[in-house]
Formats: sequence, C-alpha cells, structure tokens
Amino acid sequence: MESATQGPGSGRALGRGWLGVLLAGVLVGVAAAGGVGWRAATGESGVDSGPTAPSVAPRDVLTGLPAQVRVPATPADLPADRAVGPAAFLYHVERSGGSDEPTGTLAQRDIHLVTRSGEQFRAGRTPATLGPRHQSLSPDGRWLAVRRDGQWWLRDLTGSTERTVPPGYEVWGWSTDSGSVLIAQLSQSGRAFAVLSTEDGSLRRLDVPATQLTDVVTLVDGRHLVLVDLEPFTERDAASPKLTVRVWDMQTGATRDVPVLRPGQLRPGETFNSFVPLLTGGGVPARVWVQIARQDAYPTGGPEGPVAIPASALVGVDVRSGAPVGRVELAEPRKGAGEGYLGIVGGELVLDRTARGRSELVAVDPVSGDRRVVTELPHLARVLVPGELW
Repeated sequence: MESATQGPGSGRALGRGWLGVLLAGVLVGVAAAGGVGWRAATGESGVDSGPTAPSVAPRDVLTGLPAQVRVPATPADLPADRAVGPAAFLYHVERSGGSDEPTGTLAQRDIHLVTRSGEQFRAGRTPATLGPRHQSLSPDGRWLAVRRDGQWWLRDLTGSTERTVPPGYEVWGWSTDSGSVLIAQLSQSGRAFAVLSTEDGSLRRLDVPATQLTDVVTLVDGRHLVLVDLEPFTERDAASPKLTVRVWDMQTGATRDVPVLRPGQLRPGETFNSFVPLLTGGGVPARVWVQIARQDAYPTGGPEGPVAIPASALVGVDVRSGAPVGRVELAEPRKGAGEGYLGIVGGELVLDRTARGRSELVAVDPVSGDRRVVTELPHLARVLVPGELW
C-alpha cells in the first residue's frame, strides 16, 4: 500500500511502518449503513475453481512455548553456521529515549528471535520506538528474511542455507505454504512483481494485472495472488459499503472476485477505513480479513481533527469458496487494557492482549471464537508473527 515513488531501501517493510499507526485502528471516515445479514456467496462465471486448501494443515508454530518469555540478560547472536529450528515469532522491547548522542540517530534495540522450543537469539537491531523492521518470518517459521546492506536475504533456520533476493527487489509477502516469497521491484511507473522459490532459489517474474492502486493481500500456495484495488471511496459507497478482492491464477491467468464485505453486512454504527482498507490474508485454509470499528463509540470533530478508532472486530472470508468464516470481536481498549491484531498463523488469528499490567500473545479460533494464551510477553514488547511484515 506504499507509494510507488519511494526510493531504494523502501518497499512493503517500510510501508508497514507507516501503516503501523493505522493498524491499531481505523480512521474516522465513512459510516456504514445498518443491517447484519450476509447473503450467500455467488459463483463467478467463467472461473469455477479457487485456491485449493491442502489436506493437512501445517503444524501449529505457536505450541510448546514457555508460559512466559523473558528478555535474556545476555542474548546470544543468531548463529550463521548451524540450525536453530523454526521460529515462533520476533519481538523487540520498546524503550524511551529517541536518539543516541552525539550522532542524533535513532536509538537501536535488539530484535529477539524466539524458536518453537523457546530459545532466544539476537537477530539484529531496530530503532527503539519501532517494531522489528526489515525482518520477516515465513508462515511455517522456517525462513527468516533479513534486509542488510540494501539487499534482502533468506536464511533457512533449520539449516544454514542462505538465498539472495535479486538486487533492487523488496520482500512483499510470503506464500501461505512457505514455498516461495513474493518480491517487488519499485519504480516511478509502478511495481514489478516476481516469485522467488525458497526451495531452489528459482525466480519467476509475473505480469500482474494491476495498476498503481493495486496491492497484494496474500499469495496462496505459490499460485493464486489475492489483489485489492485501492480505489477512492465515494459518498455513494458510504450508504452501502462493500469491499472485494480479486484472485488471479498465475498459471492460467484466470481471475475471479471474492466479496469480503457486502452491502448490509456491517452492524449499525460500524465502518471500515475508507482511505486504505485494512486487509490481511493468509493461513491454512487461506482467508482474507478486514478490520472494522464502531464509529459511534468514539468522539469525533475535536479541535485536533479526526481521531483514530481502534478496530473492534475482524470479519473474514474463505478465499476458495467466498463463504464467511467468522467474526472475531476485539476487546475495547480501556485504561491500559485491550486487544490488537497481529496476524494469521496456521488457522488462527493472533492478538496482543494487554490486561491487568500483563501483555499476552493470544491465538483465536476464528470459527468458534475460542481464545488460548500462547505466552506472556515482556512489558512493551512489539511482536512480529510468522507471515507478517512490519
């Protein structure tokens, strides 16, 4: 969702820093009309098959962790010559003190990589007030993507293999099966996409049917690209808001539309961001989620201008069938407590929950709504889960 005019060293990872403010909530914008119902999904003519979900879901990368993750007093650096095992997540602890003297540069803090067995390694450094930028984990936790010296690299955490992302390309997203990574070359005229195989390092350039207002939501099993067109919304849309993604088959070139939100689906007083739809996608089976909020729950029109409304729920759709997969309510932030969306891991949504002075990593079953605490996090930790970019 970043501008195509950004210079070298920018890209989706840097753009996620800009979206970090928005991801905490939805800007006051277009109010939705009332109504709750979801009409049955209709098939699209000419294309009757979507991404096929694998028969076996990947192993849950968020099991087996210790009850509490603590910041190590003397963290060991991530070794380059041996395997450490798949990762569960990355985090860094936000600290006050914005710059180092006398250089004036942003103060740097450690980025910690937590493996599924609970081991921790220092995987780099990041500005004190930002998240783990320029790093990302594949959805299965096997691959670590790192940007260093102006170029991206992929490291196999189950071995010591490194793969080089071609110069000039930025990591843009992972395939849901972790078998490839979507990369993008940015220029004044737009974006050129390609897919890099994590297994053999082969590169396939894509002729994506996209404009400068098109962004990629997710890549399903290395074959189906889920796209969204960030066209400006009009006043007419305010009365009957809707949101649709387009699924493009990289092998056949066929496309089909999948509604994420339909007119009348939102509840009274709910809205979603009319400027940049806060969409996320991934998981097994592949799903697309949109963050929505209750506009009438927060004051507007103050002298400081529009306020940010924290997301109150996520509504999802199955990429293959177009059928709804659930609605996950988020705890409203009050007096230092609340829940924030972090990403999709396997078949679960992952939240950062703060309550009673504690911060916890929580996994949610989107169908039943059941929550389970994965681990307690260090105070002021900012987490990056597998499959996500900051």
